[in-house]
Amino acid sequence: MSRRAKITGWGKCVPPVSLSNADLEKLMDTNDEWIVERTGISNRQLSHVENTDLAELAARRALACSGLDASEIDLVVVATCTPEILCPSVAAMVQDRIGAINAGAFDLNAACSGFVYGTSVVAGLIESGFADKVLLIGAEKLHFAMDYRDRGTAILFGDGAGAAVFEPSTDGVGVLAVDLGADGGKGGTMLIRSMGSMGEPQATNDPEIHRLYFEGQAVFKIAVQGISASAKRVLERANLTVDDVDLVIPHQANARIIDSATRRLGIEQSRVFVNIANLGNTAAASIPMAICDALEAGRVSPGDTIVLTAFGGGVTWGSIVLTWGERVEPAGVHVGELPPTDMTSLDLLQDNLRFYAPLHTDKPSVV
Repeated sequence: MSRRAKITGWGKCVPPVSLSNADLEKLMDTNDEWIVERTGISNRQLSHVENTDLAELAARRALACSGLDASEIDLVVVATCTPEILCPSVAAMVQDRIGAINAGAFDLNAACSGFVYGTSVVAGLIESGFADKVLLIGAEKLHFAMDYRDRGTAILFGDGAGAAVFEPSTDGVGVLAVDLGADGGKGGTMLIRSMGSMGEPQATNDPEIHRLYFEGQAVFKIAVQGISASAKRVLERANLTVDDVDLVIPHQANARIIDSATRRLGIEQSRVFVNIANLGNTAAASIPMAICDALEAGRVSPGDTIVLTAFGGGVTWGSIVLTWGERVEPAGVHVGELPPTDMTSLDLLQDNLRFYAPLHTDKPSVV
């Protein structure tokens, strides 16, 4: 039987600082009912440390879960659109920190579709025999780009990281098919300009350019169409139907997007895993974090057919269909944690509030 890539370890890192809808009511014209009705989100977590710290802890937990030592890893890939710095890559820094001395390392940016895109790369390398053991991480620190007086964007996003270890399989389990797509012409619907090389170097950033730009209604329509169509194509490529699917683990973008896309696909809610209520949209980290939560909740069994599907900036979309292997319990546990903090969410957001204040001169400042 042909070689496939299967998940043998998983881990996540959830930052300790909570930003509730009640907190957001203090910063902008919104309320809990309005947010929950439109997004399904009640809370999101914010990181007091850097993206690389989140990625490292998720990686260590996934490695412990797999029972592998870091020196056995051939490649470290990090999917992110919010790297701590552009060079060196987050993957290279994680590779050094965890002691993956025999591994190559690179970052991949497909925004919220990053983990699906990363899985396609990992699966191809393992199927070809170019790699045997690969660590794939999705990690985001999105709150730095949020204007917390803009209720159209800031209510959606949170920080976090998730990771998975992939190894070869010859017993039929693992990644069965991949579908990837993009429409760069619609890329302007979601923008984070501040981390690129556009324009001349400046001593200070312009708040108008720095913040996340997001066209909610346009993104909703594109996302629902893109996710449902991609999931249908990937099932066709695997010679499967929606009736064969045991669980869909979608990118946790918005509860209404997930509901609309999966209904269009013909999958009832009982076969869809959703954890967006307490974590928000964590972009490339959302699917690996959801995989961890689905396993913890007993929603994944050996031999299950699982669809991973996502939509993100770019515009990008993609889906993976895989058969889950025999392991649903960790082989080991990493006991480390992030450094503790006494900061509240409002403490953590003071720099954001000051930076974006010039865009809201008609509104009272929040301290």
